[in-house]
Order: sequence, then structure tokens, then C-alpha cells
Amino acid sequence: MIHYSCDRCGRRIDTEDEIRYSVRIEVEAVFSPSEDDLTDEDRDYLMELSESLDNGTIDEPLYIDGTDQRKQYDLCCECHRKFKANPLGNQSKQLNFSKN
Repeated sequence: MIHYSCDRCGRRIDTEDEIRYSVRIEVEAVFSPSEDDLTDEDRDYLMELSESLDNGTIDEPLYIDGTDQRKQYDLCCECHRKFKANPLGNQSKQLNFSKN
């Protein structure tokens, strides 16, 4: 029999008596094009690439290997409830308004 434990609190999850929640998180690097790239429709990118290859002047790539991440976590019912209420774990301040 496979045994599961909560990746947040460490408690063992008995799958016969309670629900095990699986949370998948995917992180991707996203780059926005610059204004020059959006307006320069006549730019010949293949020619620039060919010249860069010929001259050996290729810049560092924008994409850095290893920036994309995919993780999966098991949560118990209580930790799932807490995760659902605050998925990013923000430490939000409680605002105490006066009763006017």
C-alpha cells in the first residue's frame, strides 16, 4: 500500500478515511517584446541571425535554461483549506476600521 504525507504539515494522509489533495504548480519565464520589436515590421531577423552566426557575435539568450519549473505537492484536508484561502501565502495585514 502506498503511504502519503502532507507536504505542508508532514502529517500522514490516510487515503481510506480522508481525501488527499494534489496541487500542481507550474512556473514559466515570460518575456515581453520591446516597443522596437513591436513596431519594426521590416526587420529581417533571418539576415541578422545569419550575420551573427558568421561573425560569432550571438548575444546571451533571453531564455535561461532551468527557469521553468513544475512541482506537485500532496495536501491533507486542513492544509488544502489553508492553501485554497491563501495560495501565495501572503502575510496580509488585518485592517481594523473604527465603528463610526
